[in-house]
Amino acid sequence: MSAIQKNDSYIGELLIRDGIISHDDLKKGLQEQKQTNDFLCSTLVKMGMASEERIYSILSLQIGIPYLSLKGLSIDPLAVNRLPGRLSETCGCLVFKVIDDTYYVAMTDPLDGRAIEEIKGYLGTQSLKVFLAGDEDFRQTLRKYYSL
Repeated sequence: MSAIQKNDSYIGELLIRDGIISHDDLKKGLQEQKQTNDFLCSTLVKMGMASEERIYSILSLQIGIPYLSLKGLSIDPLAVNRLPGRLSETCGCLVFKVIDDTYYVAMTDPLDGRAIEEIKGYLGTQSLKVFLAGDEDFRQTLRKYYSL
């Protein structure tokens, strides 16, 4: 279970409260999640309950890390190439910009301390600005820049 998955029950309540999904949608999503062992937000998006942007923007408020849609974002290819594709894929992260010594990183699980430490170690920095990215948005962008 990833660090972000520990928030599954509470995020479901927030999504209902904000009118993004219904109680019935949550029940169906939780049943599907038991089968896939995936993150609830990803499951709800895959099931078409709501857009990734709507669901992840609520999650970002809950975890206190800003949500970033990678669609249409101006991404610096030189920044992306600071990490090898397999490491980006494994850690669920994408460096999309570097300013001075600060690396701007979109992550599917920005609460994963192990991944953050691995990224910092590889880049040789302590200065990361981390953003939450949706799973599907991340995968599409990863394929675009790394041909994975």
